Amino acid sequence: MKEQDVVEMLRHYRHDWLNDLQLILGYAQMGKLDKIQSKITDVIERSNKERGLDRLNIPKTMVWLYQLNWRSETFQLHFQSLVEEQPAIIDDEALLAKVQKIFQILPSYQKEYEEYIGTLIFKKVNHTIHIHLTFDLNWTDIDVLKQKLESLSFIQDVTTEGKLGIEWQE
Repeated sequence: MKEQDVVEMLRHYRHDWLNDLQLILGYAQMGKLDKIQSKITDVIERSNKERGLDRLNIPKTMVWLYQLNWRSETFQLHFQSLVEEQPAIIDDEALLAKVQKIFQILPSYQKEYEEYIGTLIFKKVNHTIHIHLTFDLNWTDIDVLKQKLESLSFIQDVTTEGKLGIEWQE
């Protein structure tokens, strides 16, 4: 990772933390204890989710995903690791290449002026990490998108019932 990337990442983190602290201070000044407690709970939950991802030891993938959230005007991803104990070893570079392939396909099927909020979940089943990426179903040509995603050799399942779901294993 280049120094400039680290500086940019820290800048975004600092900006996010300052926004959270300013909201908490504003709620405190208005005497809104319930809002303060809710915001602090949100910050703790977000931090715990990020800590869970740290345990997966996929730094290149996580940096790319964080940068996607900060740089993209249309994609926002929430992350969750349901891996409690030490995970199986994940090839970080291979995982990053797979995620990038998916995100090379998705923009071609976006609707104009839509924001796509997704969830990326890591789950350990037996000794394998299962990865689930989901988005709401507001895509153009959803059937063609599904076929395009299914053509990727590593994809195990693509569903379009209620949400766009993409699954594979590492």
